[in-house]
Amino acid sequence: MKDYSLLTNEQDLQQFREENKQIDWLCIDTEFIGEKRYQTLLCLVQVATTNGLYIFDAIQLPHIQPIVEILANPNILKISHAGENDYRLMQELYQVIPKNVFDTQIAAGFVGHRYPISFRALVQAELNRRVSKVQTVTDWEHRPIKARQIQYALDDVIPLKALHDKLSSQIEKLNRTDWVKEEMQKVESAEYYEKIPFREALNHNLLPALARKEQVFLIRLIEWRRQLAERRNHSKEMVLAKKYIPPIVKSIHLGVEGLRQNRRISERFVKRYGKDMETLYKKDITAEEKDILRKVPTPTRIDPKKEIKMEMLYAFINYQCLSHKIAPELVFPRGLFKRMKENTSLTSDLLKAGWRNKILGTAIMKSLSQRDQLQIEIEEGQMVLRLR
Repeated sequence: MKDYSLLTNEQDLQQFREENKQIDWLCIDTEFIGEKRYQTLLCLVQVATTNGLYIFDAIQLPHIQPIVEILANPNILKISHAGENDYRLMQELYQVIPKNVFDTQIAAGFVGHRYPISFRALVQAELNRRVSKVQTVTDWEHRPIKARQIQYALDDVIPLKALHDKLSSQIEKLNRTDWVKEEMQKVESAEYYEKIPFREALNHNLLPALARKEQVFLIRLIEWRRQLAERRNHSKEMVLAKKYIPPIVKSIHLGVEGLRQNRRISERFVKRYGKDMETLYKKDITAEEKDILRKVPTPTRIDPKKEIKMEMLYAFINYQCLSHKIAPELVFPRGLFKRMKENTSLTSDLLKAGWRNKILGTAIMKSLSQRDQLQIEIEEGQMVLRLR
């Protein structure tokens, strides 16, 4: 194991700050526990700088302010792999927005790797090194920290600088440096971390098909589940598993007895929360809930011909991406395309001018924004997808 510093007290923090006040870059990763908790528990922050390797024991330390300061410092490059979850957690816990970031997972998509690519696979492909992942589900909360846990944590940051250097060189040769910077900047804006109220309910696939009263109940049920999980600091699944939400929604119009008669709903739940569910269902709709209902997408049946046209368009997108040796999922995620296929009025920031426009070209970008006007024409042995 390489030499490292384990930080557990204020004196350690001050020493780290003194040693690293002139650094230009920092590699970062975190270990946390989200299972069975509402508030994710940050356990470790492991970093690498020109001055060495450091493990911040976030459970024992009074704070991790030196890391927070570095994250916010635009003059220090932060290198991570799939760092979105780390940055979201840091923003949630410490209200810090990272500046000047480089994500090796995103960068890899710009040089022909699939997206998303695992850290292990990328290190193997680019550096010809093996990274062990045997501690993936280890108990990071337990103290003292074991040597094998330390080694695992360090292995997640040690290769990052070499990956950055190699990927940056390839990106520069492809003249994609500005594209990568543009994509990285999305995690550097406050809007990226904003939580959309009632997002879980609005994204529930059952919501559009329900009658109005059941829609309101579903919104209330999901919010009730969230609030109870927050009060107990339990995961939402521990409060009420997702799989039980549809049978509860479909049975509640018959009251407590309706819940009891549904064999998928436990008697324990009915005894404990049956009356609460009935009360939620019977409450008058509020003005806020009426506003939420206006955002519910109208269920639509996709015309088979329209679906074929959209799939042809996505095939063109994939072909264009592969022609430029860039990961299609990075350019236009399949999940977003599926939602746009189902909802012709749905727009996305991805359609705004930028590096994607240069990859896909004017014709494809225009077809995406006017997809309801696509036509297939077959003539003289040619098949053409064009706008009306």
